Amino acid sequence: MRNAESDAEQHKEQAQGIYRFSAVVDAFIKTPPRRGTKFWSPGHLEYWSEHFGARDIKTITRADINVAVSALQVKKGERRTIEGQVKLTETTISSGTVNRYLASLSSVFNYALDAGLIERHPIKGGQVRKLTEGKGRTRILTIEEEDKLIAEAERSSWPAMALFLRLALTTGARKSELSKLRWSDIDLERRIAVLPKTKNGEARTLPLVHTVRDALIEAKKIQPISSGFVFFDPKKPNQPKVIDSVWKHVRQRAGLEADRTDSLDRVVLHSTRHTAATKLIRGGANLIQAAAVTGHKTVGMLKKYTHLGADDVIALADRLLEQRR
Repeated sequence: MRNAESDAEQHKEQAQGIYRFSAVVDAFIKTPPRRGTKFWSPGHLEYWSEHFGARDIKTITRADINVAVSALQVKKGERRTIEGQVKLTETTISSGTVNRYLASLSSVFNYALDAGLIERHPIKGGQVRKLTEGKGRTRILTIEEEDKLIAEAERSSWPAMALFLRLALTTGARKSELSKLRWSDIDLERRIAVLPKTKNGEARTLPLVHTVRDALIEAKKIQPISSGFVFFDPKKPNQPKVIDSVWKHVRQRAGLEADRTDSLDRVVLHSTRHTAATKLIRGGANLIQAAAVTGHKTVGMLKKYTHLGADDVIALADRLLEQRR
């Protein structure tokens, strides 16, 4: 009798366990993505698990989520160092980043809804409102500005700076992705570099245009045997180069450090990613094709990087909207 009661209690605990938020997240991560569950970030899910980990997912309400969102709004931003350490920034995370956290949580609830673990989605239908996002950085480099930056990078005290910049401009890769790039990631014959893990948690292939491939061939000839990094620190070859100060000097000498009043419209290294995405779209690539190059996880995330100037709009209207009689 006692064994039967013990077994019943154990089955009850197991049944209750599948509704624990942390258990749902674990199952969500292991399940192949489908519509409504494709967007998520490990860092985002870690935050939500800290808040709701032991909670029964059925009991999490709109009010609970709004309280967690309020905490997010005063959360300091984080950046990962070359050594892999996470350091807090001086500023709080942006409204856009808060919305990405919510999107990850919404994916978990979509999964739970499909799996029959919950009967209603506590975020959808305007129950939890997205924050109003700022315009973000909008700077697109002109050809002349690209040329100035590359010219100054060629004169840099760090010989690999020009190659770093060319790679950024022709792949749309993030600074952190290029800094950690290893020779083992590169296939010069096929003209690709495979990033085993990117910011969004997935592997990605970078295309290597001919000029970049040729420059990599030359760079490999002088690579220290002790270093596997493409962009190694000359003083510590077994570590990637921290390029912040070198980039700052290049930007200064190119006359692009503070050339505009609006700080969000000034040139930063991330402007190369913005520029690459915009060039792809203006050149005729659709959003899905551009996302395949830049590594944006969703097409929606890529939209903020695409801007049509006045000339583009006129050309588009002439080509597609003007009646030809």
